Amino acid sequence: MVNSMQVVILAGGEGSRLRPITSDIPKPLVKVLGVPVIERLTALLFRCGFREATVADCYLANKLEERLGSFSNGVKINYVREDTPLGTAGCVRKAWNGGDDVLVVSGDSVCSFNFEAIAAFHQKNSADVTIVTHRVADPREYGLVTADDSGRIVGFLEKPGYDSCLTDVANTGAYVISKDIILRIPKDEKVDFAFDVFPQLLKEDKRMFSYSEDGIWHDIGDIPSLIKCQAELLSLENEKRLIFKGAFVSESAVIGEGSVIEDSASVGAKCRVMGSLISEGASIGESCALANAVLLENVTMGRGVTLGEYSCVGRDCVIGSAVTVDPGVRIASGTKIPSGAHIRSDISKEGYKAMSFGDFGEALGIELDASSCIRLGAAIGSALALKEVTVGQEGDDSPISESLCLGLRSVGTAVYLMNNASFGKTVFAGRRLNTKYCLYVGDDIRLMRSDRIELCRSEERKIELMYNRGELKETDYAPMINAEAAAWLYEAELKKAIPPKLQTKVTLKTDSISEAREFAKAFSSVLVDGGERAEFSVANDRRSVFCMLDNTNLSYEQLILLACKSYFSKRLNVRLHQRAPLSCDDCASSSGLTVTHVSASDDIELSPFAYDPLMLIAAVLDYTHQRGISLSAAAAELPEIVYTRRTVNVGEGLPKILSEALKDLRVGNDIVYQSDSARAYVRPMKSGKSLSLYVESVSQEAANDICLDLIKKLGINNGETDKM
Repeated sequence: MVNSMQVVILAGGEGSRLRPITSDIPKPLVKVLGVPVIERLTALLFRCGFREATVADCYLANKLEERLGSFSNGVKINYVREDTPLGTAGCVRKAWNGGDDVLVVSGDSVCSFNFEAIAAFHQKNSADVTIVTHRVADPREYGLVTADDSGRIVGFLEKPGYDSCLTDVANTGAYVISKDIILRIPKDEKVDFAFDVFPQLLKEDKRMFSYSEDGIWHDIGDIPSLIKCQAELLSLENEKRLIFKGAFVSESAVIGEGSVIEDSASVGAKCRVMGSLISEGASIGESCALANAVLLENVTMGRGVTLGEYSCVGRDCVIGSAVTVDPGVRIASGTKIPSGAHIRSDISKEGYKAMSFGDFGEALGIELDASSCIRLGAAIGSALALKEVTVGQEGDDSPISESLCLGLRSVGTAVYLMNNASFGKTVFAGRRLNTKYCLYVGDDIRLMRSDRIELCRSEERKIELMYNRGELKETDYAPMINAEAAAWLYEAELKKAIPPKLQTKVTLKTDSISEAREFAKAFSSVLVDGGERAEFSVANDRRSVFCMLDNTNLSYEQLILLACKSYFSKRLNVRLHQRAPLSCDDCASSSGLTVTHVSASDDIELSPFAYDPLMLIAAVLDYTHQRGISLSAAAAELPEIVYTRRTVNVGEGLPKILSEALKDLRVGNDIVYQSDSARAYVRPMKSGKSLSLYVESVSQEAANDICLDLIKKLGINNGETDKM
């Protein structure tokens, strides 16, 4: 039966996380098993009774339209091009024919949905909106939907962190929207379904339903997703691998399950290709090893090359012999790599090595060149609607900082700039200047909240989407403001926190020149030559500190506890990050005070010593001064607690574990598992496939026991332990 409902295919995405695949083709033309994603979709629409569709495109639109033409798999194709990004709802409004309900589908995902049944469900329920949902392994990357037993939607959760994931039912981006709802969307304005339309409809108690699809669904957003989709499609077709007729594969080569070798590709003798994609015209020399890797068209690769998991080599690259490419590395099209090279980080068209930005830059593939940093600054300012931001830089002349500031100012964000600033000074200045966010530019770029430091996933996602789509606001150019006054206030505050007299010879080991300079300046009046020697070392995360004494070493957890004792002695409550020692809570309770563990979604300021190494050192030394004892003596009074960390690999089962097995262990934002002699703090890791267990116990044996108990409770039999 031919369905008269209008179909709108959203196909404007830039696909930055798929680069270099999408460097010169639009994301809907990415091939899976040799077929472009959007052509798979049009074939599915035809099978479901749809004979016409409107494609809303933007990025490299000419290439998409040239490939699809006027008909694709029996479906007539019309085109609507976004001159400026209008958001999902805005672009559907522009494409609407003015009369019918609309089936909205994504042109850059692979699915097996029954769109005919979905349309019938929508009409049967007289729904205003029907959202197609699907259970996913990693809920952090999707908007989540909660519904009652009848399928009526009762809530949304947009790209949460795992500590907020109480469901694994994701919004797939496929909808049926009634014409009455589409009429409400303003023309030629940027409007998004997930952020603007759906929350408002929920408030108005409109008839919104969830239609759960159990078929396949893959949002081809990055290299791992592409490889996983390829493997699943092969499995569904009862094929272990796919080697096109025009490909040449040596008899001695091993082609593992999940691999695809396209037409005119060549695989040399004694190669091992495991779960990888080798595109048309690619040539691989002898004795190469590929693990879940992607080679694009016309790559030439010498003998003995090793490609790590989820690495990707761009079109027309020439890779010499005996080259090693680390996991996750992406090499831009047209790059030439000399023999014997070890490629540890991404390589751009210019040959620059890419660096990650915070928790999301690795997925974006942001490179620290001038144009990318300008665009990044503009994306941050636009996504977070920043009127002003504090920027601290390690030195006094940073091209990266200059480019970021230029991008921020171009979208109306005023910049408070501090030269020769440490991480801690930058955050302090942000608080004093009342800027909600700070940027710190050292060896890398770090965006943080001035209060809780860590960004929540929704904030990261906004910036990621803004960077990918380039949806930047137009406004007046904002000023650059010298923030040295805030730097002076920081120095005064730090000196105030340092005790007037020490019994300890204190030194600092740090890779930050600015931090070393601030330490010497602030502590110079109290440093002594005699007494106990204490060397404080700042870790690479710029927050954690360790201490080496004459006779013992103090862990970060022990230093945090001593700093808490300093605050408690002054009748001050403290606010620590989620991973802070739980023994601090016990100490606070005995003093009639409180410790607040601040999560990424809280709007609460961390205590200064929780993020600033120098403030932590000052608080620890202040406690020893108050007591009139040495640091060793103060450490000896601490409870004998073993701090242990263990990583437990859970694979694709993490959402179910969080929503079911760990549900009863939630204490506020924390997940805590206790026994008589140990306490484990459980935190999902960024990978989405592991749990981090942070354990405080009376002995290592007790720590091991509670870890094993928890693993048994979860039904998992693997894990790695890192003792501290």
